[in-house]
Amino acid sequence: MAYYPFFINLKYQIMNESMIIYVAIVCHQANKAWCEANGDDSQSDWFEAPKWQQDSAIKGVQFRLENPRAGHEAQHNNWVKDKLDDGWEWGEVKDPGAKTHPCIVTFDKLPVFQQKKDLLFASIVDSLVQEPFHFNFEDQRIIDQEEAHRKDVKADKLLRVGLDAQLQNIKGCHGSRERSLAITKVQEAIMWLGMDLKRLNEPNPYPNSYNPSNAKIEPTADNLKL
Repeated sequence: MAYYPFFINLKYQIMNESMIIYVAIVCHQANKAWCEANGDDSQSDWFEAPKWQQDSAIKGVQFRLENPRAGHEAQHNNWVKDKLDDGWEWGEVKDPGAKTHPCIVTFDKLPVFQQKKDLLFASIVDSLVQEPFHFNFEDQRIIDQEEAHRKDVKADKLLRVGLDAQLQNIKGCHGSRERSLAITKVQEAIMWLGMDLKRLNEPNPYPNSYNPSNAKIEPTADNLKL
């Protein structure tokens, strides 16, 4: 199992894009916890957060990597600049729809707990990129493969169910040579998707299809009518 170290240079840093996102996730979740500790329950978990909020955290990590000795007010000022560039403005209430935010002010005018958010953010980035920093890419590759496998299995099963429903509709129509051929082709499509499930190491959807010792015909494992 290979490990690939990242060495952070104070003059210029190059990090894998995925690693930047991982650091941003940690920063976001820590920020959420800090907000909740101070009575603000408006923050969502990373995977439920809107894209603009995820992008903001990623940009914050990138800024810290490129400016590791910048003061904490610089982190906030960069955030304000990004917000203004994106059309946001100061407002008493945070409103993504109206693009207003009460923190679009200078660092010294922020409430203390908001100032500490910037300190917390920068400290997390600094601690996660200290030399030597190791990330296990092999584990991440396995996670990615498992996720792709789940998506493939789900896609095959959904397609089989959808095709079977259409197959029953065709069978309910007045018979013709062309419709008989259509029935055969749809059945073949369902069969090949079943074989793809077998390729993905899912249970065989045709339990008796290779058993010549009996003439048993039973429903498929996923209960399609065929």
